[in-house]
Amino acid sequence: MDLKVAAAGNDATVPAGTTAVIGADASATIRVARPGISRRHAVVKYDGSHWVLQDASSRNGTFHNGARIQFLDIKGPTTVRLGHPVEGTEVHLTPAASTAAEPAVSPPPGAAKPAPTRQQEPARTSAAAAPAPAPAAAQRTRVAPTTPASPAAADPRLDDLIAALNDTVKSMRGLTWSVWAMIAVTAVLAILTLFVGIIGN
Repeated sequence: MDLKVAAAGNDATVPAGTTAVIGADASATIRVARPGISRRHAVVKYDGSHWVLQDASSRNGTFHNGARIQFLDIKGPTTVRLGHPVEGTEVHLTPAASTAAEPAVSPPPGAAKPAPTRQQEPARTSAAAAPAPAPAAAQRTRVAPTTPASPAAADPRLDDLIAALNDTVKSMRGLTWSVWAMIAVTAVLAILTLFVGIIGN
């Protein structure tokens, strides 16, 4: 960090790591040829972290804020007076960076901004639900249909009777009306006889 020194119209920049002399001598780094100024009035030097002003055993002294000083740490813009606390020559001391800070490089207009890095989400491991076992099929009891009992075989005698009746009917188809009348009368008489017999008993 350099130090800018301005006094009596003389300006100088003192590089860090060097020592500068302020005084009336022609060989002084910052020459101040005025009454009350010693040939080697004050010295400024860098102590590794900041600048320090030291009075070089001057006759009339060095003053800061009206007070005579022997040493003064310079950590910012500072003004001291040489030879008198009020009317002495002003010396302005300003620490400055030895190298200008590099300006931030901004992307050219229209340049695409890098997409923000998206933190990858941890993979979600979910146990796949095991398919539920299919319910066992209900056993169906199949009931065999009941076969209806086949009608009993017809009695052979009944068949013979039916056949005889059929034959009788067929034979009676050829009879005349008079024959039918006789048969009817005979049947009636037989029924009456049977009825009378039942009553008599």
